[in-house]
Amino acid sequence: MVTATRPGVFALVFAAFMLLLAYSLYRRFLPLQDSRPADVFNRWWDRVKDFFTYVIFQKRMMRDPYAGLYHILIFWGFLVLGLRSLGLVLEGLGVSLPFLTHPAYQMMKDGWEVLVLAGIALAVLRRLFFKPERLKNSLDAWITLSFIAMLMVTDLAADGALIVLGSPSWAAYAPFSAMVSSWIPVGSAESWFVWSWWLHILTLFSFANMLPYSKHFHVYTSFFNVFFHRLEPGGKMETMDLETVEDDTVFGVKSYRELSWKQILDLYTCTECGRCRELCPTRLTDKPLSPMEFGNAVRNYVYDLTPGLAARETAGEVPPEPALIGETISEDTIWACTTCRWCEYACPLFISFTDKLTAMRRNLVLEESNFPSEMQTAFKGMEVNGNPWNMPADRRTDWCEDLDVPLIGDNPNPDVLFWVGCAGAYDDHGQKVSRALVKIMKAAGVSFAILGGEETCTGDSARRMGNEYLFQMLAQQNVETLNGYGVKKIVTNCPHCLNTLAHEYPDFGGHYEVVHASQFVAEMVSRGRLHFTKSIEKELTFHDPCYLGRTNGILNEPRYLLEHIPGITLKEMDHSRERGVCCGAGGGRMWMEENLGTRINHLRLKDVEACGVKDLAVACPFCYSMLSDAAKENEKELSTLDVVELAAEALP
Repeated sequence: MVTATRPGVFALVFAAFMLLLAYSLYRRFLPLQDSRPADVFNRWWDRVKDFFTYVIFQKRMMRDPYAGLYHILIFWGFLVLGLRSLGLVLEGLGVSLPFLTHPAYQMMKDGWEVLVLAGIALAVLRRLFFKPERLKNSLDAWITLSFIAMLMVTDLAADGALIVLGSPSWAAYAPFSAMVSSWIPVGSAESWFVWSWWLHILTLFSFANMLPYSKHFHVYTSFFNVFFHRLEPGGKMETMDLETVEDDTVFGVKSYRELSWKQILDLYTCTECGRCRELCPTRLTDKPLSPMEFGNAVRNYVYDLTPGLAARETAGEVPPEPALIGETISEDTIWACTTCRWCEYACPLFISFTDKLTAMRRNLVLEESNFPSEMQTAFKGMEVNGNPWNMPADRRTDWCEDLDVPLIGDNPNPDVLFWVGCAGAYDDHGQKVSRALVKIMKAAGVSFAILGGEETCTGDSARRMGNEYLFQMLAQQNVETLNGYGVKKIVTNCPHCLNTLAHEYPDFGGHYEVVHASQFVAEMVSRGRLHFTKSIEKELTFHDPCYLGRTNGILNEPRYLLEHIPGITLKEMDHSRERGVCCGAGGGRMWMEENLGTRINHLRLKDVEACGVKDLAVACPFCYSMLSDAAKENEKELSTLDVVELAAEALP
């Protein structure tokens, strides 16, 4: 048997590299040790399924077919070659694994080494000639690709040398190693083997020790990050415990200690692929927030703390630390986010960003009372009058005074409760949509009712602007009202209300079936309870609201309605469905000034114009307000209508 080293010598080298790696990983573990726990030890079967779907089969990676192809080649190759690397380490220690020389494994390994090299070639071509704007060419990336290539080449060379030295039984099953063997002189085959073996091992050890200091740390962390990703609905924010408040209680996040270990693992896992930046509305409009840069800034803040944490472990001293908010992350960055969740949809490794930003908002609002001044009007309106417009609560039913709309007290067991929402009750256009939905429900023979003056704001904007106290007050009030009437099913035209009622109210005892108006009307059409007979001659495009489409997966129903209305021709925007660009109103931004960069609604208007249409359909009152304003501000001839309005107009 040909050997490249003595077990004793190799054991010393192996021990040195493993001690270095253990020390590096220990330093990365220290911040996790100090952080909050994460409620992720549940729903094990769902986690196993997601692990295979998104890690083994790389489903999210394939949203970019080119990058997905070479990443799969490299990733699956690593899975196959991982056994080989383990075998080489054990071989160096004088232990052999016989199955690694089995012809079946040798054939698979030999083929995958070439496929990995092909994947590296594709990655190099992309970075040199087809590089998307979101991707950064970094020294880190080139070093990593070089390390991986070296691992493949040295292993092929080592096997080629073994074939020259002894024609092992597996030689016929390793055609690429056999091809390499034809290039190796017989007299120097043993030297080739020794040098290739040691280069492979040293490359492997060096690569392993580099990773904790590289953006490719995800090689270690991604398996865990995906396995323990949040399984709750994407639009659901964590509910704070406001009952148990101690003297040292911190509201929200102001340092790494208030982050959960899973949130810090998120930061470690970023590959800097830039997918989160691609359609981020704040980055595209030159705001100070870009998800990748934000995550990396928080990650580097955690990294900078590590030496002090290590010193504390040995000396017991608490080191000073820089401020997370203000010094590391600017307040403008924190308030810029629209919570559209493009970044989280785009990330192949399930890294979350909005939870960290909204947690920092909570700290600014609840501890520092530090927030944009214009938000005070919305807060006061929700607290005093139950709506962010600060309109009188007793005017909530003005929109339906001339309609026969039953209050739930008069119709105590309706098929559905129509949740009108603040926009549907107070906004001029929102009132038109509410009236249109009433017309539709009557035409379909639906038994419905509204809460009237007993309805108040769901608190969506309050929560996302950081005012958890106000949100919980509103949520508890609404849940008490809804449960008091035994409400089971709710229809609403506001995606923000839908998201809050469906996903956040269960934490307060409110469990309801909540559907969007477009879903409800589409169901009535499909069941034959509604018939569109009037032709509406319009060529239009549809804007997907973030909280309807990307966050809650309601993509087809609005289109189903538009396609069933006679005369309407639907043209899709380049950025549509899950890839729709935000209007700029989410995350409470509806109530804030937009003073930095260009306006997000103007950016989205360009997508509409590129379609070459004069009419735009929406399915959210915030989206209507933002996009109709954009058209007026840019003096564009664009008519904006809600899909519910169009459906009502098409009725007999």
